[in-house]
Amino acid sequence: MKTFFTSLLLFFAASAFGQTEDVDTSKVYPVAEYMPMVSNCAAWDTTYQVQRQCSQEVLLKFIYANVQYPDSARLQGVEGTVVIHFVVNPDSTISDATIVRDIGGGCGDAALSVINALNPLGLKWAPGKQKGVPVKVGINMPVKFKLKEIPPYDIVDGDTIYNTFDKALSFTGGDAAMADFIGENLKYPAVGNDSCSVGTVEIKALIEADGVVRILEMNDFSNLGMDYQFEAISATTASIGKWDVAEYKGKKVAAAHLIRMDFKPTVATCKATVSRFEQAQKIALEGSQLYNEGQQEAGIAKLSEAIAQFPDNTEFLFARGNAYLDMQNYPGACEDLTKVKEVLLVTWVDNLLPVICKQADKE
Repeated sequence: MKTFFTSLLLFFAASAFGQTEDVDTSKVYPVAEYMPMVSNCAAWDTTYQVQRQCSQEVLLKFIYANVQYPDSARLQGVEGTVVIHFVVNPDSTISDATIVRDIGGGCGDAALSVINALNPLGLKWAPGKQKGVPVKVGINMPVKFKLKEIPPYDIVDGDTIYNTFDKALSFTGGDAAMADFIGENLKYPAVGNDSCSVGTVEIKALIEADGVVRILEMNDFSNLGMDYQFEAISATTASIGKWDVAEYKGKKVAAAHLIRMDFKPTVATCKATVSRFEQAQKIALEGSQLYNEGQQEAGIAKLSEAIAQFPDNTEFLFARGNAYLDMQNYPGACEDLTKVKEVLLVTWVDNLLPVICKQADKE
């Protein structure tokens, strides 16, 4: 009996060896017995075909949620299908993404950038397998670019807000007149004089077709508090009747306008704090401009200088966090945007921050 079991074990060992000895783990298989798929779908307790369909749907949803239609392609009327080839590796990462078919107008690069973002943004894969062994598998992914008629408005929380005009929304008398109006109507809360509180509140105002002014969004970048927010709202709504309403196709329409309001105490004891704040704003603006011009390190240095003066200013932190994210500096982006989230209710930060910080933990 002992001899029988020993022979049986040797038989299974030999069978297993025979199944895997011809699997080349260095080769990129164009087709595998078990194709790669998004790991959440692969974990389903269901049939292989259902798993594959789920994986395809998740992948396409991710791609089309993140791909940007290049402006040059829109202007040229470029439409069609780009094909990107990439490899799913045994360790669940992807690599060697290349453009197999391009349609011009920057569409190929746009699709390629999304595929290259699959790893950093945390889309996990169950690797392909050949005879039970994880192997490299090549995938051709079609990405369709189709121009659609873009409506001249957005709908936000039930409000129709136009973004295309025959006549744009403007403050009567222009930007200088609006600055003067805000200066005259914005009151600095007396409670801030003791602490020399300084900061910026930004309001997105909706000016409706009948001239009524409503508040859509508000960002209190320095977390100044309710007293300051109330004064910002009061100054904004006091502008009713001061706007030249937007028009589209001969009809007056609702449009939005951003209004920034700086709160600065006027008492003599706060003069140094106000001067320091104004200088930090200037430095942060210079930093953003340098970064946008391609001088990344110089831009980051300027933004960091401003943040060193006012560490809790989320406007400065938001600018540097976005720059870090663009540079794929995930630890820096995670730290800055986490601070932003603690103060501001910014939807994209809420949605994307867990992915950014998860990637930061890997580094």
